[in-house]
Amino acid sequence: MPLTRVEWKPNAEHAAGKGSTVQQFIAKLGNDRLEIDVAAWGEGVLKINGVEIGHVANRKTRHQAFLELKRMAERHFHPRQKSAKEPKSREAKSGTKRR
Repeated sequence: MPLTRVEWKPNAEHAAGKGSTVQQFIAKLGNDRLEIDVAAWGEGVLKINGVEIGHVANRKTRHQAFLELKRMAERHFHPRQKSAKEPKSREAKSGTKRR
C-alpha cells in the first residue's frame, strides 16, 4: 500500500494548531504504527512501532519537516528498485569490455 494513501491523523491527545509546540501525527500501515512528531521550528522525528528511524532538523517550517519525514517513511516501506530506465554501464552500451 503506497503511503500516499495512508491517512495521517493528528493525535487528539496532543495540542494542535498554531500555539502548539510539538504536533504529533499517527498512521497505521498493516500492523505497523507510524508516528511523526514535528515542532514549529522545523524539527521532527519519525517512529515506526515506537522505534525512532528518522530525524530532521533545520527545516523552515513544521510542514517541510512533516513532508521530509513522510518521504522517509515511504522509502522505508518501499525501497528504491532498479528501474529499466536507468542508464546501463559503459560496457553494456558498447557491447565490449574495457581492457
